[in-house]
Amino acid sequence: MKNVKFHNFNWNDAATLGSCSHCFHPAATDSGARTVTFSGLEFTSVTKKIRYQYPWVAIYYDLDGTLTGKGAKSWATFFYAHHNQTECEHLEDEYNGVVCTPEVQIRRIAFWNWKPNGLFSGMGQKIIRWDDDLVGTMDNATK
Repeated sequence: MKNVKFHNFNWNDAATLGSCSHCFHPAATDSGARTVTFSGLEFTSVTKKIRYQYPWVAIYYDLDGTLTGKGAKSWATFFYAHHNQTECEHLEDEYNGVVCTPEVQIRRIAFWNWKPNGLFSGMGQKIIRWDDDLVGTMDNATK
């Protein structure tokens, strides 16, 4: 999306941008988390910029900082615990998620052609920050 102006989105719970995949129920045909690129946005009288819906995943890449206010090549996405990083700020009211500085990269993770064996069937994926210096100081119980 390039060079778009939003005006007077300050009523009820309206948001200028929304994301979903088959929103109305969890039998989504797509796992979501597609990356959409933005630049040249302008907001006037806007209360909520983004609202996510099921499956609660989308990646917004801000080329020039006009969406996130975090500078060129910054990010916005729905909040999950693994997004609780120093480079990301949780702004629920305005962004319904986090906005992150260019020091991080947000990427979609997807698996194809997996063979169901019951071990991971129906299990949600969990993601943690894995830095050798951070993990190296953990005891086995913490790991």
